[in-house]
Amino acid sequence: MAYFSNGTEGMVFDEQCSMCKYGDKPCPIAWVQLEYNYEACNNKTARAILDNLIKDDGTCEMFKNFQENFKKETE
Repeated sequence: MAYFSNGTEGMVFDEQCSMCKYGDKPCPIAWVQLEYNYEACNNKTARAILDNLIKDDGTCEMFKNFQENFKKETE
């Protein structure tokens, strides 16, 4: 579960989201991260799910593992 302790970590997440194939709206991963982050902190299962989707450094696992499906920075 992404807890962004500084602006740089949040910027990594925002930058990856800006290249997402889903466009301007948050994808399901970003949406659950933003919507349930606070509530999930005391729920072991929910936290494990969010931990596996977004790392504390702001990297999205979908972006990392499926880069060929995302927009290129030069497009």
